[in-house]
Amino acid sequence: MPKLPPAGHISTVPAAPPPGNPARLIRGTFPLALATVCALLGRGLDLPQLFLPLMPAVAALPAIWRSGGRDVLGAGAAALGGVAVLGWGARPGNAIAALAGVLTVIALIRAAARRSRRQESKLARLGRLAQVTQAAVLPRPPESVGGVRLDARYLAATPGATVGGDICGAERTPFGVRLLIGDVSGKGLDVVATAAETLHIWRELAHHESSLAGIALRMDTAVTRIHHHDGFVTALLINVYDDGRVELLSCGHPPPLLVRDGRATWLAGLDATAPLGLMRMVQDRCPTAVVRPAPDDWLLLCTDGVAECRNEAGEFYPLAERLTALCGREPTAVLDALEVDLARHRDGGCRDDAMMLLIRPPSRQHST
Repeated sequence: MPKLPPAGHISTVPAAPPPGNPARLIRGTFPLALATVCALLGRGLDLPQLFLPLMPAVAALPAIWRSGGRDVLGAGAAALGGVAVLGWGARPGNAIAALAGVLTVIALIRAAARRSRRQESKLARLGRLAQVTQAAVLPRPPESVGGVRLDARYLAATPGATVGGDICGAERTPFGVRLLIGDVSGKGLDVVATAAETLHIWRELAHHESSLAGIALRMDTAVTRIHHHDGFVTALLINVYDDGRVELLSCGHPPPLLVRDGRATWLAGLDATAPLGLMRMVQDRCPTAVVRPAPDDWLLLCTDGVAECRNEAGEFYPLAERLTALCGREPTAVLDALEVDLARHRDGGCRDDAMMLLIRPPSRQHST
């Protein structure tokens, strides 16, 4: 999966490069060579009628490579030439049948090629539409907000999908830089709509609520309304203050990983409350934790699709160990490597949307 584009940026799917000259040469000359061999053998053995039925097959060869119109017409011309050579002296009925077969094959392949091109064009348009939808409905955070540097990766549960139930956001507010990563319960398109609405609600509250607890409680009410009392959203709310403090509130979400001095450990001291939509079960309890990262510290946030990812053998993905092994690299390279490694670990096993958000606080921050 490629790196997520900056907010507001719409990337396009690059067109596949045209085949190289050697491949085109082989593909174009092979039917002609086969038709020539058939014609020479047929004339030499005086058995042209035996090779006449092969000519439609020669005309159909470009379909093996999903060739374009020029290749189909070239192979068809070679096959027609073979019919002309072999048909000289053969029974007229056999020659006419071979000629009709070649023309029929050419027509069928041309029709199939046009249909295939229309389908490919439609899929390309749908791919661009999906990217526009991702940017508009579930935009990814920019590379930097208020001095906090961010990098994100997303692996959809459905291969080829660009949106799902995992959300993340970053906003510069009067209260500092506020961050969100969350996971909406459920499957299907309804989850995408709920995720988009949840993210929109958080963006509004992040600029007006003075505390993370206030944001969580109001989001809990909103999620209950959106989900009609039968769903929930796990979320991790973060406030990076201007003085260097980082406050966190976990609503049933996995804790972040703290990367310090080349070692990644799960952040301790963060007690999780109930997911958004279920806080009534814990009487609106919203405990928070405050940490002061050192200048070179990272925080890696992730959703359940990473923290609870299992392979076919039922083994959890060892995120802390893998992240520690990669700490010597640049943050972008670390996420790239984690993305590939995670995709390999979950290949064939249980799948869920997976998101990772790497946070690097401003360099002016100091530990106490």
